Amino acid sequence: MANDYEDNDPESPTETFHDTIEGDEDDIIITPKAHDRESESIFGTELKKKKRNALTDLRTKLEHAMINKTLVKQKYKVNNNLKDIEIWGVPLLPSKGHERTDMILKKFLKAKDYNVQNALEMIGNMVMWREDYNVDKVVDEVFGSDLDNIGYIEGMDKAGHPLCYQLYEAFKDKEMLKRRLGSKESCEEFLRWRIRLMEGCVRKLDFRHDGADSVIQIIDVKNIPRQFLNEIFQGSKRYFSMLQENYPGLIYRFVIVNVPMWFFAFYTLNMRLMTRKYKVMYVKPSAVTETLLKFIEPQHLLAQYGGLGRVGGEFTYEDNVLEKRLKGYATDSIRIVTKEVGMTVYWDITVTGSEVSYKEEFVPEDEGSYNVLVQKGKQIGRMTSNSFHVNEPGKILISFANPTSRNRKVFYRYKLKPFQPMYSLPVKD
Repeated sequence: MANDYEDNDPESPTETFHDTIEGDEDDIIITPKAHDRESESIFGTELKKKKRNALTDLRTKLEHAMINKTLVKQKYKVNNNLKDIEIWGVPLLPSKGHERTDMILKKFLKAKDYNVQNALEMIGNMVMWREDYNVDKVVDEVFGSDLDNIGYIEGMDKAGHPLCYQLYEAFKDKEMLKRRLGSKESCEEFLRWRIRLMEGCVRKLDFRHDGADSVIQIIDVKNIPRQFLNEIFQGSKRYFSMLQENYPGLIYRFVIVNVPMWFFAFYTLNMRLMTRKYKVMYVKPSAVTETLLKFIEPQHLLAQYGGLGRVGGEFTYEDNVLEKRLKGYATDSIRIVTKEVGMTVYWDITVTGSEVSYKEEFVPEDEGSYNVLVQKGKQIGRMTSNSFHVNEPGKILISFANPTSRNRKVFYRYKLKPFQPMYSLPVKD
């Protein structure tokens, strides 16, 4: 196991970052003087040395505590197999020499400002909590199809952080509200479901030096019911507390989208206390797509937020996405040339802004043939998908009209696949 410990994350997980998206601010760059740079260099060297020493010390103390069964209280069953315990698929015992163990230990050290004893106690408390809460079994529990529709782990941002969505719009259904937040038991079950979602996120991480070691949670509060704010607040308070104590450094950022104006008053009184340990970005409804596309590629962003991401379909994350700029008060088009006959063309399109209208048609190469209208002109607000079977050479022509003064971006992808008649498809048993 390597002894070097350099923390390359420029942003501490304990840093609070609250931002309401209104527009970009100018960056202010201050160039330090020579003696300032020298002081910073000395400070940086000392800090790295402190971190390396802390990691070495934590390895030694953790090894001793696990072998001598002093890491957790004697009543816990996990005491019988402490040396073989794994956290998020990574062996915790330092002497096993697993390359990712150090990455786990660094997160606990950072959470406790590199106080080794406090980090050791935090690890022990986390191990006991996982047994008390039966976390290893939560991933296999069934909570109901209604919750399956409000939580997704799909895609990643440009830096490789997995994206986890929690969509609270479903709670506008009064029956679901009563079922999920109407009693102490139901609130506890909903909290447990959120922990299962978090465990699913962690399983997407590889904890390697150059890999993903934290996730982004996107929480959609559109149509969140005001009458159940207290229940939601109490549940979220416990949820954030569990994350801070048992998943240190595993949340890169919370992005709360579709935030109504009245929510900020609630945030001022309550949310700041809950999220003080995290970077939090608040995004108003009109800026959701524009903001998320700043750090998420279109193919990784869910279609309902203006991206091209979706579960299933003809496309994958690896399929190339093209971008076209649509100027204000302008019309423009995309051409997909189809020289081969007997092919089916598939395409996905999304536009930033809901005012743009579009029309899809097939234009044959033979001037004696007729154009085929695939889709009548209509406004495009979210991803639209379509396909067309090509019987003669030509092109798919997708025309756009922007009636506003603002420039828009068009993201699209397409592919051609040989047509396979239904009678030739294999029969399932």
